[in-house]
Amino acid sequence: MIDLHGLHVSEAIHVLKHELSVLRSTARAPEQRLQVYICVGTGHHTRGSRTPARLPIAVQRYLLEEEGLDFTEPQPGLLRVVIY
Repeated sequence: MIDLHGLHVSEAIHVLKHELSVLRSTARAPEQRLQVYICVGTGHHTRGSRTPARLPIAVQRYLLEEEGLDFTEPQPGLLRVVIY
């Protein structure tokens, strides 16, 4: 579980990049798949009730565009990726 809930977007992306790097090297060693959950929250604590949560969107975009990872959202605010 990578918990990014409550972090600013730039902090969250920095943590996510580091954690995924560590997990990738772990997965490569025994040639296995790792299922990873990423907690991004749903934006209930975002200032201004009409402002959409930026963190989930930024993390999703980062996973797809920068890491090339598809994800599922088993429940709101929780993303699941599989690392090979």
